[in-house]
Amino acid sequence: MTRAPLWMIALSALLALACNKPADDAGETGEQTAGEKAAPEKAEAPALGDPPADAKAFFVWPQAGSKVPPTFGVVFGVQGMTVTPAGQDIDDRTKGHHHVVIDGKPIPAGTVVPTDEKNIHFGKGQTQTELTLTPGKHTLTMQFADGAHRSYGEKLSQTIDIEVVAIEGTPKVWFVEPADGAKVKSPVAMKFGLEGLTIRPAMQDPLDKLTGHHHVVVDGEPIPLGKVVPADETHIHYGKGQTEATLELAPGEHTLTLQLADGSHLSYGKKLSHTIKVTVEE
Repeated sequence: MTRAPLWMIALSALLALACNKPADDAGETGEQTAGEKAAPEKAEAPALGDPPADAKAFFVWPQAGSKVPPTFGVVFGVQGMTVTPAGQDIDDRTKGHHHVVIDGKPIPAGTVVPTDEKNIHFGKGQTQTELTLTPGKHTLTMQFADGAHRSYGEKLSQTIDIEVVAIEGTPKVWFVEPADGAKVKSPVAMKFGLEGLTIRPAMQDPLDKLTGHHHVVVDGEPIPLGKVVPADETHIHYGKGQTEATLELAPGEHTLTLQLADGSHLSYGKKLSHTIKVTVEE
């Protein structure tokens, strides 16, 4: 049998190699063959968005520059955001909870707020608390953070200066007269008692939370801390610093609440109130 020339055998081998070329070689130039999909890139964590443009966090009580006793109430405020407990809706940039930083600075945006004696978390969604600080000057920073305790940064913070002043005893107010449960005649004679703080007429140094004046709420409730005491027929102001007064009441049972407030008529809250019941006889 006649053999094929060597040049024909070599050509046949080259053609066989070309037909069996691996598919991977098609990508050497960086071009994709028809129907081929690019390999997926590694997924990155989504960037956190910004809170609403009008959002802000602030102190309702005390105000910047206030003088306060060693133990004092603090009320938190927020606008444009919803207060929710920690761990809920952690990526919802319209929700979060409060933190108070004592003698510190706002926490940078995206940084988890530390947990220690200077960085106090209110992860249950609290909107007020009570602090005890040593006498002297301090700063308080209100810092709002998301459900994962990641700070919203300086935009949703407020820092105020306060001065803590030592006092003797625990402040309290009470009715000296009438006694709880008393039967009285109208006009009802009243005497007001106060310990730990000083009586001062309204509008005199309202940032001094060691002073204030009395109010009587008729058939109502104590006024929440930091709220203005209304001025109407059931909320009587004694803004001249009175400690005695008379009050016209209709016959029947009534409650009287003595409520202390600061120079701007902002209430010191339930802790500095006293409620009694009286029966006005005809």
